[in-house]
Amino acid sequence: MLEKFCNSTFWNSSLLDSPEADLPLCFEQTVLVWIPLGFLWLLAPWQLLHVYRSRTKRSSITKLYLAKQVLVGLLLILAAIELAFVLIEDSGQGTVPAVRYTNPSLYLGTWLLVLLIQHSRRWCVQKDSWFLSLFWILSILCGTFQFQTLIRMLLKGDNSSLAYSCLFFICYAFQILILVLSAFSEKGSSNHCSERLQEASDARRCLGCG
Repeated sequence: MLEKFCNSTFWNSSLLDSPEADLPLCFEQTVLVWIPLGFLWLLAPWQLLHVYRSRTKRSSITKLYLAKQVLVGLLLILAAIELAFVLIEDSGQGTVPAVRYTNPSLYLGTWLLVLLIQHSRRWCVQKDSWFLSLFWILSILCGTFQFQTLIRMLLKGDNSSLAYSCLFFICYAFQILILVLSAFSEKGSSNHCSERLQEASDARRCLGCG
């Protein structure tokens, strides 16, 4: 069923016996793409519910927050571009495998969800999200296999999917940048805590005066 979905071999163990062992591209474009996306979509409702229950005063916009939102926004644009390329390439002939439509569509929804989660963290005392950091790590690790497969295809002179490969490499680089940015702590967290402590201190003084 997945071979029809990809229009290529889903699994072939003999490929792993070659000197340059590679997983089948269909396996990389389905299982290794859907694992991190499934992790995000399954746990996102819990994450948003937690944010809703523990929300506090909204923090100010920081440069780190803006940088992460811009990068995810660029990922959203690239997913839309890839979907447009597929539509142009297919031209209603039905020659493009279904996975080429499905993955960019899934990524469009996923990047919108990430933008929402990152924005919702502004209402939390703890602005950093281990949940999103784990998603980026998982996405990068799973994408490593497809990265090396596309590199080897290009080195062998196979330029049949050059546009798709370029889009993948750019998206992969953006995900690494977001993971690096996620290693830095939001300054708004400590500032907000200080503000709350100051407010509590002022309230105690007022009670003492009364």
